[in-house]
This record gives sequence, C-alpha cells and structure tokens, in this order.
Amino acid sequence: MTAQPTVVLIHGLFGFRRLLWIEYFQGVRQLYEEMGMRVLVPSLPWAGSIKQCSDSLAKQLKDEPGPLHLVAHSMGGLDARRWISCLGGGTRVASLTTLATPHRGSAASDHICQVRSPFRMFAGTHDLTTDKLERFNRDTPDHPNVVYRSYAATRPIEEQPWLVRHYGRVIQRIEGGNDSQVSVNSAVWGEHVATLPCDHFELIFKNLWLNPFRSRNRYDPMPVYRAIGEWILQH
Repeated sequence: MTAQPTVVLIHGLFGFRRLLWIEYFQGVRQLYEEMGMRVLVPSLPWAGSIKQCSDSLAKQLKDEPGPLHLVAHSMGGLDARRWISCLGGGTRVASLTTLATPHRGSAASDHICQVRSPFRMFAGTHDLTTDKLERFNRDTPDHPNVVYRSYAATRPIEEQPWLVRHYGRVIQRIEGGNDSQVSVNSAVWGEHVATLPCDHFELIFKNLWLNPFRSRNRYDPMPVYRAIGEWILQH
C-alpha cells in the first residue's frame, strides 16, 4: 500500500479518548504515527448504547473518505460493526480488528442485569447481554468488502484482578475461558488472529491487579498493536 493508511482507534464501554494525561489506548496513537500511519481517535458516549455510540462514530467519521482501518477494544467493536453494516461505514472501511469484543454477549452482563448492581443503570451494559447480542448479530451482517479480524484474551481466574474476579467466575461457569469480562468464544469473530494471555484491562495498558500478597506475570500489549499496525501497512 502506497497511500498513508488511516487507523481509527475505538474505545469500549466506560471508555474515553483522553482523561487528563491518560489515553485509553496509551501509546498506541504515537506508535502508529511513528509507523507512518494517520490516526483518528473518536470520543464516544461514555456509557451509551451501541446505537448511540455507533451514531456518534458515524457523525465523527462522516467526512473521512477512507479506506479506514478500525482497531476496537471491547464494546467498541460492536459500535464499529453497526456503523459498518447499518450506517454506511462499510463503503469506506477496509478492515476491523477487534480486541476482546463481546460479539456474542457476556454472561457477566447477563448477571449484572439480573442482580442489584449499579451497572444496571447504563444502557451499554444491557446491550452486552447474550440475548441482545443474538438479535444484534442477526440484524448486523458482516459487510462483504470488509476484513474482520479478532483477538481474544484469557487469564486463569486466580490471575484475574480481585475487583472483577467475580465476573470471571460467572463467565467461566457458563462460557469457559475468559479475561474477566468477555469469554474467548464470544471474542472470536472473522479471522481469529490469537488468544492473548491477559485480562480485559491489560489489553489497554491498565493494570488492576492491586494485590500486594501475590504477583503475576506482567503482560505488555504493545507488540500486539505493533503487529496489527504491520498487518495494516501490508494491506
């Protein structure tokens, strides 16, 4: 590819473009710019529904001619899929790479929506249930001209942060291996590139381990983002 590729980094539920000096995809924008790519980082509704977020994505990218390469974490992959398939984005998107996106929903969201949890108040949480995603997948077919690639992630329950380990146990019981938020099975969509040995938050450079009594192997996701960038440069 001779033209400068444009990469769009899409954050997930409860995400942000930048919070003070912290970026959601900390260091990735700089990496891709150093690799010679143009980078866009939209800011989507913090806890909005897939519809609200994809509508916002469409508005922010309406003047971008493409071809665009989308790299999305978690729910951001669903926002991207709806924009591609239902809002005309597919005419300008070359590829979508998702990282730990709950394409088939999450048993954790099912659980949250059935108990008294403060997260029940957010539209985005309800959109990530397995029933909602089953309907979403029926209504949101893949665009034939877009390459879909996915990365899953998993950590053993005892290596998941205690703050979210309960959700990992719920998912483990129903869906199997997971990253504390999304199962491997749910994260696989299109070409399954790899299953990574990390939790959901390590994929965006956030370490929630916070356990002074036990250590775990550190995971650096930057090589994954570099590999994604190298793939984009070749396509």
